[in-house]
Amino acid sequence: MSRNPNLTPLPGSCAACTVRPFALFRVIPQARVGEIARIRSGVRLVRAGDAILDAVFTMYAGWAFSWTATPDGRRQVLDFHLPGDLVERTEDTAEVEALTDASFCILSKERLCAFMGNDPGLALSYVEGLTRDRARMRERLTSLGRRDATGRVAHMLLELHGRLLRRGGADSRGAAVPLKQAHLADALGLSVEHANRALAGLRKDGVATLNKGRLEILDRRALEDLAGWAGTQAAGTALAPRTLAG
Repeated sequence: MSRNPNLTPLPGSCAACTVRPFALFRVIPQARVGEIARIRSGVRLVRAGDAILDAVFTMYAGWAFSWTATPDGRRQVLDFHLPGDLVERTEDTAEVEALTDASFCILSKERLCAFMGNDPGLALSYVEGLTRDRARMRERLTSLGRRDATGRVAHMLLELHGRLLRRGGADSRGAAVPLKQAHLADALGLSVEHANRALAGLRKDGVATLNKGRLEILDRRALEDLAGWAGTQAAGTALAPRTLAG
C-alpha cells in the first residue's frame, strides 16, 4: 500500500463525519453534534504496521486489528476494526495494530462515559453494539471449534463482507478486503498453508476469490453453505467485546 498520507483522509468536523451514520454516535441528532466534538481529544494518522496506543478511538479510514500472542510467539488475531468501529484497548496483553494506513478520532474515556450517563439513547447504542459483538464472537468460537478450514475462511469472508456492506463499503458482489493470508490464518487458528489451500479451493470451485486486496463473491449460496451461514447472523457487527461502560 502507498505510504502517501494524502491517500488516507483525516477526520474533519463531527458535523460532516461520513462514518457517524453507522457508528456509536449515530443516535445523536444533528442539532447536538457539537456535544460529540467535546468528547474528541484529537485525531491521528498511523501507518500500516504501526502499533496504536490510544485507549479509546473511533476508526475513520483504513483497517486495524487486535491481536495477542502465545508464550512461544504465535499470533492470534482477535478482531478486525473497520471505519466506524469504536475500539478500546484493554489493560490485558492484547495489542492493536494498523493493518493499512489508517486514521481515527481519539476519544476521552471519562467524557464519553459521562455523556452516556446523561443520554440513554447513546447508552443503548453502546449496549446494542455489545450484543452484536457477542453474537459475532459466538460464531467465531463455533468456527474455531467446529468448522473445517474452508468453512472458517468462508464464514470470515461473509462476516467481513456483511460488515462492509452495512457501512456502504461493499456491493453485493464483493468489497475491498486488504487482508494478507497470514492475517486470515492467524484469525482462524490455521496455518498459512491451510488458509492458502482453502482460498485456492474456493477459487477453483468458482465460489469466491480474495486477490490483491479485493474480495469477489462468485456464488454466494455456495459460500453460505460452506460457512453454515444463517441470514440473521450479525454480519454488521463492530468489534470485540468492550469494557468501557464497566
